[in-house]
Amino acid sequence: MMSASRLNGLLLSVMLCLAGPVLAVEPLLDGPAPAQATPSFTEVERARIERERSAEMLRQQQVESACYQRFAVNDCLLESRVKHREVMADLKRQEITLNDRERRLRSSEQLRRIEDKVSSPERDIDLMNRQQQGVQKNTDAANTAAQKAADVANQARERAERQAEQQRKQQQATEKAAERASKAAQASQEARRFQDKQQDAASHRQQVERDAKNSPGPRGKPLPVPAEATGVPAVRP
Repeated sequence: MMSASRLNGLLLSVMLCLAGPVLAVEPLLDGPAPAQATPSFTEVERARIERERSAEMLRQQQVESACYQRFAVNDCLLESRVKHREVMADLKRQEITLNDRERRLRSSEQLRRIEDKVSSPERDIDLMNRQQQGVQKNTDAANTAAQKAADVANQARERAERQAEQQRKQQQATEKAAERASKAAQASQEARRFQDKQQDAASHRQQVERDAKNSPGPRGKPLPVPAEATGVPAVRP
């Protein structure tokens, strides 16, 4: 049979393997995290996350209200909503990490209670193995949920960037169309002014010819039409 000292050493090794991941969990506070979370620490962290979530919801409402007062409403809303999703995803990740830490602590406490009650070494080891598998399963689920939240935030950012790029292209196309319309209108005005000058020159020529015919003096050659009326530069001798 296994000696008492050897059994105690084996149980201590298994306990250290299970306790290691608990100590390696990323701290949620700005400062160094305590070596072992306590219920009061968990309650404080949950309250902090809820306060930050409520503050973020209020901030997002205020930002969206401010966006509707701007000219580029869609760009402002897209930018604010992407930032809002990132903040909410980070808070969700912190909440998942906190829940996982709490489960690990409960598992460690339960494992210690089992160690005190159960006398069979084989049964102790089997229970510890099952408990460790449960902890690993919870860790995998937490990591999967955190990855999904990050993927959702990335997809939202990509959609916002595509929509912003599409709006920029539409704006450029609108500006080019307006520029072409302005040039066409300017060309039409130039053509209309040229036609008016031609009509004025023709009217002036006809008036000069009528005046020459009605003049009582000898008829001569009609006076030349002023160069300014025809739009042709005057040729000086």
